[in-house]
Amino acid sequence: MKQNSESTWDDRTIQQLVSYEALFKLIAEIQPLEDIKEISRQVAKQWKYFANVACFHLVVKKGEIFLVIDGFRGEADVTEVTSLTPWDAYHFESQLPCLIHMEDLQDNPAPPVHLMNKGIAEIEILPFLRLGICIGVINIAARHRPFDELDHKFNRIFSSHFTYRIYDILLRQQSINVLRDKATHDALTGLLNRGAIMERIDTVFKVSKRTKDSLSVILVDIDHFKKINDSYGHLVGDEVLRDVSRRLQAQTRDSDQLGRYGGEEFLFMLYPCSSDKVDIASERFRQAIADHPIILENGDPSGINVTISLGTATVRNSDPNIEALLKRADEALYYSKSSGRNRVTIG
Repeated sequence: MKQNSESTWDDRTIQQLVSYEALFKLIAEIQPLEDIKEISRQVAKQWKYFANVACFHLVVKKGEIFLVIDGFRGEADVTEVTSLTPWDAYHFESQLPCLIHMEDLQDNPAPPVHLMNKGIAEIEILPFLRLGICIGVINIAARHRPFDELDHKFNRIFSSHFTYRIYDILLRQQSINVLRDKATHDALTGLLNRGAIMERIDTVFKVSKRTKDSLSVILVDIDHFKKINDSYGHLVGDEVLRDVSRRLQAQTRDSDQLGRYGGEEFLFMLYPCSSDKVDIASERFRQAIADHPIILENGDPSGINVTISLGTATVRNSDPNIEALLKRADEALYYSKSSGRNRVTIG
């Protein structure tokens, strides 16, 4: 009996060492990765090598929305959702770890479908908090038999590393996006700044030269903006800029770009857009501003009547660069302003 006991103990020790090696191997492999899809795929493929895991379901906060990762049969599905299912919402709110045997599973709320497949014995649910706030909840399904003590230990170790790794990547991505947004967008209006809109026009200009698709630009200037600032103050002037920006942005197509060109000037890039269509678009932009006064907070309820002048230009074969294109738009804008304002001139 003693020999058999020692042999059993040796086998168990060897199995534990193999499991530890598989655990640390997976942690080491995903640590340098930044692609969430690839990290999740590796987890879906290798978690079963150190714990009795059939599949998993991970929900992680991503700002105001959530990232959902489902791992099953060596593959992973990564999606973004704006609201949680009743099952996920319940466990996010409770913030309590639990172990649910399949025979004890209630009909409502129902877990994700892949956690209820044939052969699932139980589901371990582990929430993870940072600064007292639940940032993620993972569901781990056992296959054929319940988790043993070692499974629970490995699940806690790895799911903690996995969840925080994903959350930290999301935080880093959000920080990069914030910095990129600040570098490319105007702080007052939220539109692309001059450098960003010029860069995008330059890129599309080169594409349009190759494809022969028409590229058009529109320069927009708020009429008598200095008078608005002088009469109402710069805070009202800023409010007018923001309102005009919102109205112009609301009129653009997904393929169009709008930026603040400087001061009270805006620059549109319309692509693809021919010279006859840019005329129609420009008139639509003009009416969006002229037809409705701007209502100010704590101001005259009748609002301020604001108009804009516009000058357009469409790429010609003779245009060597975007400077030539913008020069024609600027000349057309000058004509609109010198001819009475609140009008469109085709360059």
